[in-house]
Amino acid sequence: MVVLLDTRTVASTDRLSAISAALEGTTAPCDVRYDDAPDRVFTRIEAWRLGDVDVWRNQASGMRMVRGSRHLRVDPDCRISIAVQEAGRSLISYDDADPDVRAGTGGLICVDLTKPYDYAWRGLGSAFCISVPADQVGLPAHVVRTASRQLRTSPLYGLFQRHLLGLAHRTDAVTADPTATAVGSASVDLLRALLASAAHDARFARSTIAATLLVQVRAYVQQHLRDADLTPATVAQAHNISERHLFRICAAADFSLEQWIIGRRLVGAHDELARASNVMVPISSIARRWGFRDPAHFTRRFKAAYGLTPRDWRRIALSEPAGT
Repeated sequence: MVVLLDTRTVASTDRLSAISAALEGTTAPCDVRYDDAPDRVFTRIEAWRLGDVDVWRNQASGMRMVRGSRHLRVDPDCRISIAVQEAGRSLISYDDADPDVRAGTGGLICVDLTKPYDYAWRGLGSAFCISVPADQVGLPAHVVRTASRQLRTSPLYGLFQRHLLGLAHRTDAVTADPTATAVGSASVDLLRALLASAAHDARFARSTIAATLLVQVRAYVQQHLRDADLTPATVAQAHNISERHLFRICAAADFSLEQWIIGRRLVGAHDELARASNVMVPISSIARRWGFRDPAHFTRRFKAAYGLTPRDWRRIALSEPAGT
């Protein structure tokens, strides 16, 4: 995590300019206005990376972010941002006839950066956001624009909401994990499916909705790989489906969930064994970190996957002499 700004460390006379600069680096150019006097304004902005996905959290006292036509001319922005309101209530109004979009605690807001808007919350609030290059989402601007104003009409709203809240609760651990890039990719896939569904455009919705649950399953597994209790049963329960339905979805995609879990865990253990900082950590401890309770089972699976025992791989990776 990188703390981009904490106004408690900034002189009150410099706070507004510091906030504007920090927000411009995380969202898009806009004017920032606060309900309180400068000496009472509070903002803390934290940032992470998940592959190509920017992740950030903004905790702040009552504020407004106004993006006008002049900002669009300077920087039209080619990213799609979606946030979950962690605290407080927010509202976004667009400079057109579309209705306002509101989000209470736990609600989602997708910001249409291609149009002027007025985004605000009152009192202390917090929003957790991911920002994705629009070309990675791969949907036309009019589809994104329509979807951003009616997210709640999508049957996938709850799925994405749970994904984003789960990421918000474990951001440091997920972004520091070797699987972070894969979680970022899964997040993009989920966002694409949510927007296509919310736009109710059959040309884009059919293909994305069909794969959404499997994408959600993959993302959930990536976030919980280190949980020793991660099983198909717990995955099915987390998604409110039966194990039979889960296996049917996986079979249709020619995808073995159990073997994929084991494979991803082996990749994580393989990477950890090669780190010099872990040289004094017992192999059995690293195996347990990645959900392998039985050291003998871990050794067999590791050798089958990599052609070496965990001990031999560690020795070679760290250039240790044989016998140490």
